[in-house]
Amino acid sequence: MGNTSCCQSEDLAVNETQPVDAKPLMISGGDAAVAGGLGLAGGDTEAERVYQVTLNKVDGQKLGLDVDYMAERKLLPIMHVTGGVAEEWNRRNPQKKMCSGDSILEVNGVKGDVVEMLEKCKADQILNMTLCRSLTYEFLLEDLEKLVRQKQCGPILIRLSWHDAGVYNGVDGCPNAAMRLSGSAEQQMAANAGLQVAIKLLAPISAKYVPRLISHADLWVVAANVAIKVMGGPVITTRYGRLDAQQASQSAPSGTGRLPDGDKDAHHLRTIFHPKGFDDKEIVALSGAHTVGACHLDRSGFQGAWTEQKLKFDNSYFKDLLSKSWTEETTSQGKSQFRCGETMMLHTDMALIKDPAFKWHVQQFAEDENLWFSEFGKAWVRLQELGLEDLRDIL
Repeated sequence: MGNTSCCQSEDLAVNETQPVDAKPLMISGGDAAVAGGLGLAGGDTEAERVYQVTLNKVDGQKLGLDVDYMAERKLLPIMHVTGGVAEEWNRRNPQKKMCSGDSILEVNGVKGDVVEMLEKCKADQILNMTLCRSLTYEFLLEDLEKLVRQKQCGPILIRLSWHDAGVYNGVDGCPNAAMRLSGSAEQQMAANAGLQVAIKLLAPISAKYVPRLISHADLWVVAANVAIKVMGGPVITTRYGRLDAQQASQSAPSGTGRLPDGDKDAHHLRTIFHPKGFDDKEIVALSGAHTVGACHLDRSGFQGAWTEQKLKFDNSYFKDLLSKSWTEETTSQGKSQFRCGETMMLHTDMALIKDPAFKWHVQQFAEDENLWFSEFGKAWVRLQELGLEDLRDIL
């Protein structure tokens, strides 16, 4: 993470500021094998990543660690080993060498309180520390990008973030990762069918970073935004501070009126999105995320991909809506949808060109991909922050 200024002490160099460094996504996903053996930075298991260090500042020696301090965190990322007893430890213990990007999790029995951990580092002569390898925001982005590329799971990660946030109805519901909790209403919503696959895909990354660095709710946001960037879409700024639901009762109580049904019309779209604060242009912009992913019979009753390249985030969705001839069909599950060759559209997609106000925006986004990226990015950030206040620009 960035280091613009350091507050020096005798034992520890502490960076208290860092620049915003957020990397950048809506509905639908594919079946990818549940994650495993990703090759996470620092190792795939706790046994590989977590290690113990004992440092003795005998005769007032300098500790020799430059750390990236932020009060909201639960850990102290190491920016540099700058000499002192830390460098001496590294020479004597090459198998437990402290490196830039590793993070201090515990100091002399204190963990989770970075202020007290820092005080221990400064005041105590003997330091028994627990560290974790490759545990910073940059490594999180690296691990997420690896997951998206290896498992080709970008669309379902996007859908996970969209449905976690999209339950907000203007009154309650917010992105709090309640869907992961057994027995929660969000886990049982029909609209969320299949999203446990996404949660399982993220499990190795969650085990490494949650709650040490990030909450589940923030992780789902970052994962979606990384996915959109990897698939060729815009870089979207992420803000942080979402709190995880800790019990099923913190879930949105039901799915009624919260998420769009694919077999409905333009009026339905406005009924769903207007209470969330979105206008017609934003509804169309967000709908464009159907440019990636596909529907699955066993989850929604619909079948097929919206575009020919379901892992490429571009404005093909809008172009196809306007240029292709769509024929209504009924799936084997009795659902009505529209088809042209290998691609399909839902009734809510077709509503965007049947309704004149919606169609005008479809035409604008079909003609100008950069315009869509810009409008989508702004609407998507608002969606991911529905019902929340006091988010911060740094993790």
